[in-house]
Amino acid sequence: MSAIPQARHTPLLERLNDSSRDYRDPLAEIPWDSLDRSQAWLPDELVSLYGLPVHDALSPAQRTRLSQCEYVAFAELGLWLEALFMQRISRNALQQAVHSPAAYEYQLHELREEVGHSLMFLELMRRSGIPTLTPMDQRPRAAALFARLAPYHSAAFWTTILIGEEVPDRMNRIIRQHRQLPAAVLAMTQLHMREEARHMAYARLVLKDRLPRLGRWQRQALQPLLRVILRQFLNTCFYPGPQVYAAAGLDDPAGLARAARANPARQALVQRCAEPTLVFLREHGIKL
Repeated sequence: MSAIPQARHTPLLERLNDSSRDYRDPLAEIPWDSLDRSQAWLPDELVSLYGLPVHDALSPAQRTRLSQCEYVAFAELGLWLEALFMQRISRNALQQAVHSPAAYEYQLHELREEVGHSLMFLELMRRSGIPTLTPMDQRPRAAALFARLAPYHSAAFWTTILIGEEVPDRMNRIIRQHRQLPAAVLAMTQLHMREEARHMAYARLVLKDRLPRLGRWQRQALQPLLRVILRQFLNTCFYPGPQVYAAAGLDDPAGLARAARANPARQALVQRCAEPTLVFLREHGIKL
C-alpha cells in the first residue's frame, strides 16, 4: 500500500518536489562564527525558569549560560527525532517508487534535508563545547518504540511524526522573532522552519487521507497510546532534566527541574506550542 493515493495528491507532491530542489547545505549556509558564547541563544521567554523568582535572581552570565544549555538540549532532541525518522524513511521510501514516483521523489528530498538538519545540530553541539545533556534512556520511550514499530503507512505513525515536527516548529517560530540572537541561531531556525514546512505539509497530507479511514474501535484504541506519546514528548521537549541546570553551573539542579515543571509560564508555552496540532487532530477525530 502506498502512503497516499497518487492521483489525488500528485499536484501537491509536485509542488513540494519543486520547492525542495533548491537544496541548501546547512554546514555551508550557517554563519557559524557568529555563535558567540557571550550571547544568549534563546530568548528569555523560552527558558524553562522564565517567570519564576529564581530566574529573576540569576546573574546575566547565568541566564546566558542557561539559555545556551537549553538550546543545545533542544538541538539534541531534534537530532534524536531526525534519526528515528530517517530510519523509517530509508527503510520504506523505495516502496513508493512503483506506487507513487512523486511521493518517492519527495521522500528522498526529505531524507536529504533531515540529514542536513542532523549535521547542523551536531555542528552546533560541537561548537558549543557543552557535553551531551540528555541520556538516551531519558528520551520518550513510548514514542521511540512506536516510531520504530508502527506501520509506516498508518495514521498512528504519521500522527506521531506530526507531533514531533509541529511542536518544535512552534518554538522555532518564537525564536525567529528575536532578532538580537546570534546570526547562527537565527539562520538555523530559518533553514529548519523552511524545510520543516514542507515536511509538515506532507505529514498532514497523509493524515487527511488516513484518519477518515479509521473505524470507531481503532480511534478508541489509538487515542490512549497517542496521549502517552504526546505527554512524554512534551515533557522531554519543554522540561529539561537536572543535568541541563548542572551544565549551566546552577545550584540544586533537581530542585530547578521540579520548579520548571510547576512553572505556569512554561505550562502556558507548552499549550501554545501544542494547540495547533491538537486542533488539527481534533478536526479529524483524534482527541488528545
